[in-house]
Amino acid sequence: DQIAACAYSTDVAGRVTREAAAQTGLAEGTPVICGTGDSTSEAISVGLTEPGTAFFQYGSSMFYYYCVDRMVQDYISSGGNGSVKGGKVFTIPGTFCLGDGTNAAGTLTRWVRDTFYGEELEMERKGGKNAYAVMAGEAGEIQPGSEGLMILPYIYGERSPIQDPLATGMIFGLKGSHTRKHINRAALEAVGYSTLQHLMLFREMGLPPHTLITAGGGTKNNVWMQIICDMTGMPLHIPETFQCSSYGDAMLAALGAGCLKDFHQLKEKLPEGRIIGPDRENHEFYQRNYPIYRDLYLNNRELMHRMHMDKE
Repeated sequence: DQIAACAYSTDVAGRVTREAAAQTGLAEGTPVICGTGDSTSEAISVGLTEPGTAFFQYGSSMFYYYCVDRMVQDYISSGGNGSVKGGKVFTIPGTFCLGDGTNAAGTLTRWVRDTFYGEELEMERKGGKNAYAVMAGEAGEIQPGSEGLMILPYIYGERSPIQDPLATGMIFGLKGSHTRKHINRAALEAVGYSTLQHLMLFREMGLPPHTLITAGGGTKNNVWMQIICDMTGMPLHIPETFQCSSYGDAMLAALGAGCLKDFHQLKEKLPEGRIIGPDRENHEFYQRNYPIYRDLYLNNRELMHRMHMDKE
């Protein structure tokens, strides 16, 4: 008897009371919807409104929601691509979603910045160019594959898709000819390979997405987004910067209040943003090299765990 009744996110849960109106300035009687979580709101704000659409958010970590048309059980790949946790009912009536996240994305690029771009960071503090902008420019100077350098992004262990808190990062293929530019590019590619690994899992499950949408601070780095796009081999939808959780809340409120008819109309009202397309040659290159990324973890997992045990 202490648990709230279940309701859809867009259901009206009540109305602004006289007391609340006096405190907030909102009109008394304004309908208030049930609402949802911040990540879900952001996903709605960028167009995650129908099955077959996958949303990847690149912040300090990478978080994803994948809207599907049926309940999905826990899945473990037989090809070494990791695992996916079972799905759950999604905000949109009649749909379900897969959702999880990694432990590093922006935190990996921040490690690169703090380790190799200290001078640029100091100049930024003094009013100079943003250090991340410098890094994006330098990453764009390096060819796909970082001239044989590959990084595993597990510097804080890993959640999805390998679910291994004892996993560690790795810089593989390092040669004397490599510079910070190569490490910088390889870090961006590491997150790209992780994104591709998730798509490989979805395809194994018989759930290949037809639309990819991205959001988060990582979208400011055009080189990074092109890497993601080339990795996946699919057009990448990048929304406007103001499309965030609060924007999604407003769209859901408009739907709940009857200003929008349904989620289809909600999507039609969203800004177009921009779409980038993959370079087929780069995509084929990354496809050939993906098994190296996958096997670097599989072949070294036991050693990673042994090193952890030795520390204890």
